[in-house]
Amino acid sequence: MLESYALEDVFLDALDNISEAFVIYDKDGYLTTCNNKFRELYGYSKEQTKAGVHYRELGALDMVLDNVVVGDEFGSGEEYLKRKNEYRKKLKGSFIVQMKDGRWLKTTDRRLSKGGFVSVQSDITDLKRNEELLIQAKENAELANRAKSEFIANMSHELRTPLNAIIGFSSLLSAEVYGSHSDVRYQEYSADVGNAGSHLLTLINELLDLAKIETGDIQLDETSTDIAQITKSCQTMIAARAMERNINVSTKIIPADLSLLADPIKLKQILVNLVGNAVKFSHDGGRVEIEWLQQNGQVSLKVTDEGVGIEQEFLPHIYQPFRRSRIAQNLQCEGTGLGLTLVKRFSDAHEANLSLESKANEGTTVTIIFPAYRTEKYAEEIAS
Repeated sequence: MLESYALEDVFLDALDNISEAFVIYDKDGYLTTCNNKFRELYGYSKEQTKAGVHYRELGALDMVLDNVVVGDEFGSGEEYLKRKNEYRKKLKGSFIVQMKDGRWLKTTDRRLSKGGFVSVQSDITDLKRNEELLIQAKENAELANRAKSEFIANMSHELRTPLNAIIGFSSLLSAEVYGSHSDVRYQEYSADVGNAGSHLLTLINELLDLAKIETGDIQLDETSTDIAQITKSCQTMIAARAMERNINVSTKIIPADLSLLADPIKLKQILVNLVGNAVKFSHDGGRVEIEWLQQNGQVSLKVTDEGVGIEQEFLPHIYQPFRRSRIAQNLQCEGTGLGLTLVKRFSDAHEANLSLESKANEGTTVTIIFPAYRTEKYAEEIAS
């Protein structure tokens, strides 16, 4: 068994060989002992760190030593020393000091059971530099993402103008406004041009919507929105596609005069995307159900199909832009992979809760629950 003096030697030897600076102060704040790492980190001499020196004296010494910058992430000089003194009254958490040579030191003080406190300082320069690199990388990524979004927005605007002209003139040709065609194929071809242009315009509009969202330009133009009217308009838009494949699209609205405080254009886009997807991924002769229901003051929208569904492993990525499920890729369905992304963003803008349930070959159900304050009649009843 080692004698007490031998244990003390072992203790001091251990302190001098650890990687952190280590200092013990008594209950009045006077230094009791420290290791060589403490002197090395701050450039102190043995005389300056002898037993009996007060931690405030060391703080004042930091002010005059040329190799030390006194300060933390919130400032320097006398204000820093005041913060340091306040910290040592509470001895909770940590504080960080920067050295003139660029190093960053983290100090953590803790109270001892018999009075006084122990102070441990660590060199966290590498950690701070990595943190700065991560911050810079994040800023660069955000700038690049914003530049991409602005480019998409600008290009979308530029592309829409000639596309509208193409669609307009193809419509004139298809309708034979200025005289009949010499060959019936011209009418067929002009209709094909118009349909292709309309499809391309839809894709461009989706890109433009996403670009606006990502650049923070999305704004809701909220007004009293008639749910029956919005739903009927949506059914009209997807009717031709549904009839081609003999898909029955049914609607249920309870109560029939349901209205919602919402942006009618964004709400229509939500519904068109959901119902359009439901029809697109349904089997021929299938069913799609649109259900609006007011319950407990909240309005919910549910769109259900019995189609091909979505594989489980893709569900965590379902709202990511430009991502398409394996099933959708195998079916070679047209689209940008932005439909559900826009539904999610527009739902969030309305502070609505969006959920999706799906299984491969069993269909999909999407539910959106709008907050009660958007239910107009319910809000009026609460107010009255």
